[in-house]
Amino acid sequence: MSEGGFRLLCVIGVAAFLTPALATEQVYHPVSPTFGGNPYNGTFLLSTAQAQGAGAKSGNQGPDLTPLANALNNVGNGTTGAGTSGTTNSTVANPTSTAAHMP
Repeated sequence: MSEGGFRLLCVIGVAAFLTPALATEQVYHPVSPTFGGNPYNGTFLLSTAQAQGAGAKSGNQGPDLTPLANALNNVGNGTTGAGTSGTTNSTVANPTSTAAHMP
């Protein structure tokens, strides 16, 4: 590259860095009247939300823990948490007792 071309490139580079930015300040304008927006937007936003419906699953979207809660409720009752057969766990096999015979 020639010396004249290099000087021209440097002048263009310095001029590009010294020019002011052509961006403007970003200002948040609320839409919802709840957060300070135009109060006339309220009916439009409400009708739009009602038109979308309740969605696939509304309300509590956590995992279903009812089987775990049922099992924990039956811990001291002597019933098994695996089913509703009503069997009790009153006898537990003891491998050290003389009554337990392994085939």
